[in-house]
Amino acid sequence: MGIIIQGACRCADNLTAHYRHFLLFGGSKAAQARYTQTGNSTCYVSAIFTDMEVVPGASDSHMSLYPVGLREWIAKALQCAPSEMDIELIVGDASPRQYYRVTSLKGLATLNIGGEAREMPSFIAMVSPASENNEAFLRVGAQMARAGVRTPAVWAQSLRRGWFLLEDFGDQQLLPALASYPESAAALYQKAFDALVCQISLPCEQASLPRYDSCRLKTEMDVFPEWFLSGLLGIQLDERLRQRCAMLTGYLISAFAEQPTVWVHRDFHSRNLMLLEENELGVIDFQDAVLGPITYDPVSLLKDCYIRWPRSQQLVWLDSYLLQLRSAGVAAPSVDVPAPSAEQASRLQALATRLKEVSPAQFQRWFDLTGLQRHLRVLGVFSRLHLRDQKSTYLADLPLVAEYVREALALTAGSHSSVAEFRDWFESDLMSVISDQPWYEAIDPEGWVR
Repeated sequence: MGIIIQGACRCADNLTAHYRHFLLFGGSKAAQARYTQTGNSTCYVSAIFTDMEVVPGASDSHMSLYPVGLREWIAKALQCAPSEMDIELIVGDASPRQYYRVTSLKGLATLNIGGEAREMPSFIAMVSPASENNEAFLRVGAQMARAGVRTPAVWAQSLRRGWFLLEDFGDQQLLPALASYPESAAALYQKAFDALVCQISLPCEQASLPRYDSCRLKTEMDVFPEWFLSGLLGIQLDERLRQRCAMLTGYLISAFAEQPTVWVHRDFHSRNLMLLEENELGVIDFQDAVLGPITYDPVSLLKDCYIRWPRSQQLVWLDSYLLQLRSAGVAAPSVDVPAPSAEQASRLQALATRLKEVSPAQFQRWFDLTGLQRHLRVLGVFSRLHLRDQKSTYLADLPLVAEYVREALALTAGSHSSVAEFRDWFESDLMSVISDQPWYEAIDPEGWVR
């Protein structure tokens, strides 16, 4: 049980922008809290006194905080003294997980990955609360790795405390590489598609994964009116609006059901794909994997919330992926991709046979309707991160997400009356409210911010 403390404190300015840690005056431990800036570097907080400790000798501007006992636990796993390593808090993600880079001060440490010994200069310590699906993180990561997906090796684990010592994938996300070197995008996306082919070769039967069924989809769609419309925009949710959302949800459920069911990462985008040494692509943040529609992960990748490509380019890559799936299990795998097992090849061949009956136009329709569901949900999720979790940097991503929704509505309005009606309301009523928001910025439909 934590002790509630209020008072002034000095900010540890090198930590994440969304959750700050604080060193309380006169204390030997620390508090994790939301804060209000009152001038200069002084904040007034209501803090929960938690079991966190400050790195000995750290300055106020470069302190690193971590749970009590974590250093000793890591040292035991690495078979070194606690003083023989450095621990640095690194920027995390949209979840409450915290990540620390652990560097051995005595040289390289040996990590056994898939039976192969590798010398590593650093590791990642992940501190993850029970709410973050930790058992699934271990189970899904191991299954994906066996299928040929490059997931971080787990060096040590304590499920009870939510502590994990992981292989360090470094800091090179796919996103900055795409933004800085767009000419290399095709090759980089091919690596991502190769990883997806490995992933969907996994069996759905007895997979111990939740299904993207109608109940789950309805729950996700409810995030849009609750957090984006009502929470962020202050729109009253009358019965007509609720019916409009419910009708669209019902149609999207049927669109999901039409598609082949495969393993779905759920956030297969450029911030969760890492560029590794030896020309490899690493995949992270996979613990929320589900069994769902085959176009879900391609939507996350090609209609990325953090980078936008022209529609024409999206479709070139999407059509290429469909051709790859149609030949999966038959043609030789691409360079640097492990050959599938006999069981994987059999599953891929069955999927390829089914997809040969699906036209590119139909695959694109699935892609757009699946994207419509995903991005309506993301509007709600990003709003919730701002309102509930004080992670307000996600507001800057809302204009692009809203543009994806508008594009998908325009492309699929003729497919069903619920889509057409929802689009009419979105354009005539909602866009005027969105356009007045301080975070809004018009998006060029051909691909880049105006």
